[in-house]
Amino acid sequence: MTGTQEPPRTPTEPSGLMRLEGLETIREFVHARVADARRRVWILSPDLSPVIYDDADLVDAISGLARRSRHADVRILIQDRRSLPAEKHRLVDLALRISSRIHLRRQAPDEPALEESMLLVDAGAYLHQPRAGDPVALADANAPPRVQTLEGRFRTYWNHAIPDPELRRLKI
Repeated sequence: MTGTQEPPRTPTEPSGLMRLEGLETIREFVHARVADARRRVWILSPDLSPVIYDDADLVDAISGLARRSRHADVRILIQDRRSLPAEKHRLVDLALRISSRIHLRRQAPDEPALEESMLLVDAGAYLHQPRAGDPVALADANAPPRVQTLEGRFRTYWNHAIPDPELRRLKI
């Protein structure tokens, strides 16, 4: 066979649909996309997986985005506070400290449990785990049509979600 083969893409390369396997690979993609965010970061994660979302660099990137512009839109949706790790979670702590810029909600108690996990960044990048506990995801750094579809699902979850007064009182 002649010709050159294209090397495999890594999660930080910005083109094309990728199947990501393993929490570390998913974490790398999430961190790279959030670091590049200009206006929007929406996170749907039943338990805000600590391997992915409890990281100082990620929290700094989200904090910078939220503080940089009054038009920034940062939303985090979880199952409920009991689904969070018992120990301190940096992203939740940030959301509680700047709650006017980062909006944190939980699934309403009468809604079915969240099965999926997703990250939407600006109008083009996404990561989707159809089963949140499964370390396999589909992701793309530039897929506006797919982001629009996932955005509709996120909005439905968000509109049925509620602020959690108990979470506000936690000393996480």
